[in-house]
Amino acid sequence: MIGTEVQNYYISELIDEGGMGSIYLGVHKYLQREAAIKDLNPLLRNNEGIIERFRYEAFVLSKLQHPNIVALYDYLETQNNFYIIMEYVKGETLADYIETNTGPIPERQAISIFLRILDAMGYAHKKNILHRDIKPSNFIINENNDIKILDFGIAKSIDGTAPNITKTGLKVGTTMFMSPQQVKGQVLDRRSDIYSLGVTLFQMLTGQLPYDETSSEYDLYNLIVNEEFPNPKDFYVGVSPEMCKVIKKATQKRPLDRYQSCYEFSKALLAINTGARIEIPINLKTKIYDLSDEEQVKPPVFNRTFWRNLVLIISSVSFFVAIAVGFYFLIKSDTRHVIGHEQKLYNDTDTSSKVIEKLRFGETVKIIKAENSDEEGSQKWIKVVSLRGNSGFIPLGNLAEPKIYQQINSIFGNNQAQILTPIRYKKLLRHFFAVNNLFNRVNIEWKLNALDKKDFEYNYIVKADFNNNDNIDFACILSNNVNQNKQLLIFLDNETKPLLFNFDENIKIKRIVHGKKGGAWYLGKHNVKDTPRGKVFKSNKYEYLLHDGILLLKEKSKKSTVYCLNLEENIIAYFEQPN
Repeated sequence: MIGTEVQNYYISELIDEGGMGSIYLGVHKYLQREAAIKDLNPLLRNNEGIIERFRYEAFVLSKLQHPNIVALYDYLETQNNFYIIMEYVKGETLADYIETNTGPIPERQAISIFLRILDAMGYAHKKNILHRDIKPSNFIINENNDIKILDFGIAKSIDGTAPNITKTGLKVGTTMFMSPQQVKGQVLDRRSDIYSLGVTLFQMLTGQLPYDETSSEYDLYNLIVNEEFPNPKDFYVGVSPEMCKVIKKATQKRPLDRYQSCYEFSKALLAINTGARIEIPINLKTKIYDLSDEEQVKPPVFNRTFWRNLVLIISSVSFFVAIAVGFYFLIKSDTRHVIGHEQKLYNDTDTSSKVIEKLRFGETVKIIKAENSDEEGSQKWIKVVSLRGNSGFIPLGNLAEPKIYQQINSIFGNNQAQILTPIRYKKLLRHFFAVNNLFNRVNIEWKLNALDKKDFEYNYIVKADFNNNDNIDFACILSNNVNQNKQLLIFLDNETKPLLFNFDENIKIKRIVHGKKGGAWYLGKHNVKDTPRGKVFKSNKYEYLLHDGILLLKEKSKKSTVYCLNLEENIIAYFEQPN
């Protein structure tokens, strides 16, 4: 498109591109005014739903005229093309600004910027527009700290004028910034945007996201719906206690517990004593002045309506107190996370009893009571209630407290890795990370990944009986995200500390089955024969493994090495295989 013309605009350069389309810089031929021209992706131009959404974005922008919202200049449809022509703003996204310029934004500066965001979003809400995708990458900021909202691509009108372009119950938005109601696909109102604004403010002040970016979508959903929103002070000590309280209120699970409007959110920020002057948007100054000048007219108190309402209030309070007491004991109950893959919820404290349902890794359950066994050393069971309201029994060892679960979950780079890792070794991996100080709030340098492969194929995880005692042992490869180094960890079922081997190139492993089935391997021994001419002939001796082993492949050098346990000395021996 560069070098062509759209209406009176000459297309000079590409600004950005994404799945929905590309954005170009256009210069008006006669006015010399710059504009950002959004061009719908050619692959989507036959999709009526996408076209309707594109038109609706332009319609929303046409209703919004605010100094902190990009202005719409025009909307254009030709025979084969669709364009939104809007104000061009020089600058960078707020996300890039945080990542490359400031890190955590100083609190006074953050409040000043965020008040403008709240003023713009409050204006949009008054126009009955929900944004539904508030996040730092949808704001643009220039060198003067002027900020504007860029993208209203999935915005929605709540006054009934919007076309039906999303199905009921469909989740739209960016998961990390979604409210619990958005995650559940429920009907949204302004307070969903309030939640997303709270998450945005969190990132502005800490320079970090509240949850690990590598978490699966399911894990993020579970954290957003069930876990308390993280304390920003745990991520960056420079956040004041007053600001922590503001973010906590904005990100409450229940909409009724959040700020009920952007104006209310703004007042809370202005109440924070930063020790310096904060620039307040002119609209907000007017609102505060008008509020202080309002006369409060008090009606008569002790009239017939008062006594009738008093009786109703007493009855209602008694009812809600009873509910609150029950709810209090419910939330005070112990909450744990499932750390097994497809954990069975049993009808009784016996694995042969009826299975009520299967629970996924990371799923939250509430503990009702522990069941003590009379047999010494026997497995301890816990009675729990699942998210779907089913009660049943789970072995205690298959559950973890929230903090321990989060640590376990942070070790895995993908879902396949946690599926292949038995519960015992998930705990031992977590212990290994903790002892070696490998956990970090921002990111975990070392990760365990796995491939969806069969047992006889190379992978990053192996389960086998290395010490010949009929119990499963575990080996895995940890990858360092920073320097690409690898670690081979070998856990034996009767040990808690793994055997560790370091590598500076990519490696994979697979199981060698003991006996003839696993084939013969060079284990360091040689065959020696005397020839008729008196010379000694020496050759490699190939043997079957007496117990399971590991075949390790170095991908760069193509070298293969057999690792097996020497039972007599209780050490791992390894033998590089001849080419």
